[in-house]
Amino acid sequence: MKILFLVRQLNYGGAERQLVTVANELARRGHEVVIAAYYGGGALVQAIDTARVRLIALGKRSRWDLLSFYWKLLRVVRRERPAVLHGWMLTPDLVATMVRALGPRVKLFWCVRSSNLEMIFDRVESIASWFECRLSRFADCIVVNSFAGLEYAVSRGFPREKMLYIPNGIDTSVFYPDAAERKRVRAEWGVNGSEKVIGLVGRLDPIKNHPLFLKAAARLAAKRPDVRFVCLGGGPASYGEELQALTRTLGLEQKLLWLPERHDMRAAYNALDIFCSSSFSEGFPNVIGEAMACGRRCVVTDVGDSRLVLGDTGVVVPPDDVEAFAVGLQQELDAGNSLNLRARQRILENFTVAHLGDRYEQALLQQSADRPAVCGDTALELNRAGEARASKDSSLTR
Repeated sequence: MKILFLVRQLNYGGAERQLVTVANELARRGHEVVIAAYYGGGALVQAIDTARVRLIALGKRSRWDLLSFYWKLLRVVRRERPAVLHGWMLTPDLVATMVRALGPRVKLFWCVRSSNLEMIFDRVESIASWFECRLSRFADCIVVNSFAGLEYAVSRGFPREKMLYIPNGIDTSVFYPDAAERKRVRAEWGVNGSEKVIGLVGRLDPIKNHPLFLKAAARLAAKRPDVRFVCLGGGPASYGEELQALTRTLGLEQKLLWLPERHDMRAAYNALDIFCSSSFSEGFPNVIGEAMACGRRCVVTDVGDSRLVLGDTGVVVPPDDVEAFAVGLQQELDAGNSLNLRARQRILENFTVAHLGDRYEQALLQQSADRPAVCGDTALELNRAGEARASKDSSLTR
C-alpha cells in the first residue's frame, strides 16, 4: 500500500520522531511510504530510512504562502496517487482535508497527538483548531496516541466513532541500559561516582512546568548534598533566562546543569538515576517511555497518559504539587539501585515499534479494503481494551 504523510517539518519533537518511526516501520514491512514536508530540512531528516522512505520538500515560503503551496501539494498527491493521505497534526490535517476535497480518491487519515494544548496556541493556531473540530467528520480515521487526547478531542466535538487509539512505539533497540554510556556522560557532566543525578528532559516551555521540578529539587538539595540535577532541552532564550533566574533564587546554581538537546539521548537517559516529568499536560509522553526503556526510575505528574505508560514501575504525583513531587523523588532515591528493569519490561510488553507497526498496519489495510469498521467497531473494541488496561494500571500505581 502507498501512504503519503503530510507534516510541517521534521524538526526535533516527540510527534515528529513518531512520524519517522511509523514511516520507517511501515516501509520496512513492504509498504510504499512518502513524507511530504511543508519546509525542507530539519534535524530528523537524518533518521529517515532513505533506502525505503522518500521525502518531498514542498518549499512553502512562509505561513502565508498558501495558494502556490496548495497547488504544489495537489500536484504531488495526483502524481503519487497514494491509497492513504495522512495528515500529521493540526494544520497538516486541515490541508490534507482540503486537498482531498479537490478530487483525489484517497482515504483520509488524521493524527491528533496532544491533549489540552490550547493554552499555548497563538491566534492563527486557535482559528485552525476551531476549523479542525468542524472538519473532523470528513476524516475516514482519526488516530490518537493517548486516551487523554481521545477524550479531549471528543469533548471538543470530534466524532468518537472515527477515532482510533494507537499508542506511541519506543525503539528498544535504540533505548536500552548502557553502562558504558552512563559512565561517559556522567564524567562529561562532572558527576563523581557517589553522586545521584535527577534529570528532566523536555523543551523549555511553560507546559513542561520546569518551576515545579526546580522547587522540588531545592527541597531535596537541602537534605541531600549528594544529589545533582540536570535540565536537558532547548527553547526560547527569554524563557530560559527566567528559569535560570529561578534557579539562582532557589540556590541551585551550583547543583543544576542547564544543557541543550542532544542527539545521543540513550546516553543522557542512562546518565540519570531518576528521570522526571513535571508537565501540566501531556498526550503520550515519549520521554517517559524512552527513559523506561533505558531502565531508569521515574517520577511523573498525573497528566495525559503518563500514569498509563508508567504503570506500577515508578511514582505518579498530582500536577503542580511541590511537596508530593519532592516526596516522590526521595522515595525513588531510597529505592537504591538506579537500574529499573521492570520499567524496561513494561515497554517491551506494551509500547514497542512492533506494537505500533501492527496497529497502524491493521488500520491502514482495513481502510484500504473499504472496511470502515476500523474506525467504528474495531476502534471502539481496541479503545475499550486499552481503557481496561489503563484502569488496571491505575489501581497498581503507587
